[in-house]
Amino acid sequence: MQFNRSPFHSAPRRAKKAAVFCVGWHAFVNWPQAAGTTPSPVPMTDAAGKSVANDLADGQEVEIVSWRPRAREGVAYQVRRNTDGSEWWIAVQYLRRLREAPPLVEVAGVAQG
Repeated sequence: MQFNRSPFHSAPRRAKKAAVFCVGWHAFVNWPQAAGTTPSPVPMTDAAGKSVANDLADGQEVEIVSWRPRAREGVAYQVRRNTDGSEWWIAVQYLRRLREAPPLVEVAGVAQG
């Protein structure tokens, strides 16, 4: 006999290193740009999930207003920029707890032989 699994079990688990934020906490935008490149906008959406233009930059402080699970896409947070009160929805991978981004680690090439 075969049983159908609940769709709730098919969603991937949150990565162990993924940040978790509570409503009311402050976080920082995680959108480092390579030196010498034209800055691109942080991927943001409105409440309906449509992409929106924004001028957020890496390291800007935001406040967590609310959150919602998005199953396979991961958690999305509604954030409010502290300087002017603008609000957007942002995926968790574009937020961090510290103002400064952690240093990037270069991966050495693997020797083939």
